[in-house]
Amino acid sequence: MRLSSAALFIVAIACSSGAQAAPQSFYGKTLRVAWNEARSQRVQGDAAFKSVSIPLSFTVYVSTKGQLFKRLTSTTASGRVSGSKDRVGENSAGADGAGSVSFQGNTLISTANNHGLGRRIRITFDGGSSCSAEVLTGKSGGGVTNVRSNATGKMLELESVSAGAASCSVQDGNAFAN
Repeated sequence: MRLSSAALFIVAIACSSGAQAAPQSFYGKTLRVAWNEARSQRVQGDAAFKSVSIPLSFTVYVSTKGQLFKRLTSTTASGRVSGSKDRVGENSAGADGAGSVSFQGNTLISTANNHGLGRRIRITFDGGSSCSAEVLTGKSGGGVTNVRSNATGKMLELESVSAGAASCSVQDGNAFAN
């Protein structure tokens, strides 16, 4: 049986290894990554797919004790509605998929699988005030993937998805405290 490159991507996300505890340089820091996803999508039940650009951000705070707090935020293509999904800890699972965060030296790797939509966020932190990030997104199989919108709560059907260039920023302290 042959697997498509997207399916292999999803498998790779599910099998990431080499995890370490958060390096001390991450403690007390908030890292934010922002990017756009180009999608061909429709609300489940609608007739036509639309090409849209969806802004997303991923925020992770590593507490002074090394605990992880994560938030994935998405905004509708119109920019009028946004919503987020919060997770605590290195590994998490829920009705809308599963994810994990691991550290490899000065690099944080977040992976998530949401019913066939996979996302890998790689953040390299210099230990001071700057970071760089890369986001990879893919879906399994050649058909349609169904996911729930963070922003609207509606079920979406995705025909295709790809992540654009990512920006990254570092902040001292807990961005979730306010």
